[in-house]
Amino acid sequence: MDDCVCIRTTLRAMLNSDEYVVAGELSNGENILATIAMLDPDIICLDHLLPNKDGMHLLGEIRTAYPNLPVVMITGSDDTTLQHVAAMLGIDGFIYKPFSQKKIFDVLQEITHAKKQLMILTRKYNSFPEDDTFHTTAVVADDSRTVRRLLITILTQMGIEVVGEAYDGMQATELVAEHKPDIACLDFDLPMMNGIEALKIIRSKNDTTKIVMTTTLASRKLLKLAVSAGAAGFIIKPFYPETLKQNISRILQS
Repeated sequence: MDDCVCIRTTLRAMLNSDEYVVAGELSNGENILATIAMLDPDIICLDHLLPNKDGMHLLGEIRTAYPNLPVVMITGSDDTTLQHVAAMLGIDGFIYKPFSQKKIFDVLQEITHAKKQLMILTRKYNSFPEDDTFHTTAVVADDSRTVRRLLITILTQMGIEVVGEAYDGMQATELVAEHKPDIACLDFDLPMMNGIEALKIIRSKNDTTKIVMTTTLASRKLLKLAVSAGAAGFIIKPFYPETLKQNISRILQS
């Protein structure tokens, strides 16, 4: 969904492949809910500047009517306030203009992978632990709603009670301070305050919560930054449930 026909044409050309099919396109948000009902898409790509109804307003409408439908915001702005508000409303990712096919695929593949794993876990496990069987607590921070849902599902199935979920770094520090969980999973790329900055604040006030950094950037430099700031572990996305469970168990036991 974008009011610029050139952007829509470019996205359609990039996305139409063996992996993705563009089911429809809109230049404004007037008929968005009816279009979703008719086409039943797996992901919505939504420009944040649209005529009649802006992207933030539409994101709220979509999230209310379709709470589990992933939405990716298209934007040319690097405004952190925009990122914060979108994350608060339940965004799943951002496609920044000017975009490349690789950047688009990186964002969409993270979301589609998380959605697929959620479906597998839902089929595999028909129930969650009872409240009185939880033996560990956790806070989860990621700006993608679908990725948070996957991580929360995996932790819950491990018998870990997720006592808070954050969509930005500042909220993560507040939730950890409030709940003092046994473990906190912080994404590196968070709006308002990135994961390393949040880690430093948490570690300065709390030396008991084990902090696990999550990221798609498997760089040695980032690893050194995280370890020097006090991270107890480092998990690379995309999340594979069994591997993540093993890593979390190892970190908790260390």
